[in-house]
Amino acid sequence: MLRKTLTALIPALIIASPALAQGSGHKPAPRPPGTETSIPFATHGGIRTFTPDRNGEGVYLEDNRRNWYYAKFVPRCENLDFAFQVGFKTFGGGPSLSRGDTIFAGGERCFITSLVTSAPPPEKPKKAKKAA
Repeated sequence: MLRKTLTALIPALIIASPALAQGSGHKPAPRPPGTETSIPFATHGGIRTFTPDRNGEGVYLEDNRRNWYYAKFVPRCENLDFAFQVGFKTFGGGPSLSRGDTIFAGGERCFITSLVTSAPPPEKPKKAKKAA
């Protein structure tokens, strides 16, 4: 009896498995820019790229899901403009980056006072071409 039940159940599961793998297709609603947040798995390769702002007061971070965040520092982080890579130290050693954590850039510690969702960083103004 068990064998007959399993024989009937296994093909049904095989047929249904692609539909189950797709999930419900429901994506969480994006948070509006300026919402205080944390970046999951930032210390485990979760950050795709970073762009310092012009005055050294913060940095735009893009995660692997292409979501943008803005981390604000106090005091300013002077070496971030010249850094090729950054490191992260989270409070308690967890994998998520949030307010109160530290970004290391060029030997400097940059303390995060605010981490919010953001739009992509503003584009740099283009230089005017010199007349020949």
